[in-house]
Amino acid sequence: MGTYYRVRVVAEAGDREAIRGLVEERLNAVDRAMSTYREDSEISRFNRLGAGESLVFSEETWAVLELAWRVREDSGGAFDPTVGPLVDAWGFGAPGRDAEPTPVADDRLAEMRNAIGAIELLSEERRVLKLEDGSALDLSAIAKGWATDRVSEALNHAGFANHLVEVGGEVRTAGHSPAGDAWRIAIERPPVPATDSPPSAPEDPTQSGLQRILPFFDGSLATSGDYRNYWERDGVRYSHTIDPRTGRPVEHALASASVFHQSCAAADAYATALMVLGPDAGLRWADENNITALLLIYSGDSLEELSSAAFRDRFGNAD
Repeated sequence: MGTYYRVRVVAEAGDREAIRGLVEERLNAVDRAMSTYREDSEISRFNRLGAGESLVFSEETWAVLELAWRVREDSGGAFDPTVGPLVDAWGFGAPGRDAEPTPVADDRLAEMRNAIGAIELLSEERRVLKLEDGSALDLSAIAKGWATDRVSEALNHAGFANHLVEVGGEVRTAGHSPAGDAWRIAIERPPVPATDSPPSAPEDPTQSGLQRILPFFDGSLATSGDYRNYWERDGVRYSHTIDPRTGRPVEHALASASVFHQSCAAADAYATALMVLGPDAGLRWADENNITALLLIYSGDSLEELSSAAFRDRFGNAD
């Protein structure tokens, strides 16, 4: 999937290689099915089809597609697993950035948008029908979370009840930490245009590159942000977060969206949808759907927190 993974397990030292094999088997299975970096994956095979052709997907990939499609409908199209061609066109996809990425011309953008959402899911056969030649699937905004869930479930099934799994920044925990208490999961503090005031105390997490540290035993945390992956042209900043509804990079002040959920796949998809929706619409959507979300907003030379009601109930307000 073009990213890294990290797994911590409370276990005996002699279990290390068995755990490594279990983890890599599950990650490789997801990668073989859903990676856009592999020509032999199910997703890549579907993307090579023409209009009117279809592919029967494996049970696992179909489950991810169904979840992605539900989030698409629930978010009014802010999350869309067919956004991949637009991501590629803006220079952020698996093919890699152009040497000199440039804004997409309006006529090309209008043509490409016709293919967004142009698939049909045929549930009885686990078959996906392509309706437009340019339509393509990209599960990169949900597959890392799904892989995290599958590794965690495999560890639990093998008897390793206390662990932390991270795939590309998406995290799921189970049981307790090596110290016997809750796992402590950090939400990164995005860089701001100017330095903040000097720290009032050395342990203040906002002064060490961390916005929040969330303790929990069983659950998942996924964060989507626009502060690492972007490019600039003629003084304009182009985010890697593409709004499927407009076909363009988002332009609002939302720096990152973090979501806590039992399912890391759901948290992954929700965080992406919130990044597209932006601060105001995103917070409304989170509250309407009882999503445990923390939004970090650029505000001058500092950051502002916006938290959903479910987040405040679960983790409290900022100190």
